[in-house]
Amino acid sequence: MKNLIYKFHFVVLFLFFINGCTNNDKTTGFWQEWHNETPINTGIQRTGKQVYDFKCYECHTKNTQGAPMPGDNYEWNRRYQKGIDVLIKHTIEGFNRGVMPKRGGCRDCSEQELKNAIIYMLNKSGITVKVDKKYELQS
Repeated sequence: MKNLIYKFHFVVLFLFFINGCTNNDKTTGFWQEWHNETPINTGIQRTGKQVYDFKCYECHTKNTQGAPMPGDNYEWNRRYQKGIDVLIKHTIEGFNRGVMPKRGGCRDCSEQELKNAIIYMLNKSGITVKVDKKYELQS
């Protein structure tokens, strides 16, 4: 039994050694990938629903740390009363010491796509956003 345990430890250490010695340039690790610059989408702009389904739903469907869920008229109305510009600023720059991450956590989303997502969630909450040229929805 003791011999089996030694063999097991040897195999585990060997696998760690082999894994650490490979030269795999496909990833640089989570911390480095998170801090690398991500190119902003300059192609076809995603709709608010597409951006929401891609990134926003992760927090906003669970009400994570106060993230208002689409359909929660009271919470979205409180935020909308501060102005659409404030909502957009908080989404782009981040808010509440990182609870709302910069760019809503969607590092490759353009500003227009982020605006589309905000307007989508407001509309789902029964709030009609007066869309002008500045916040024109992209389909």
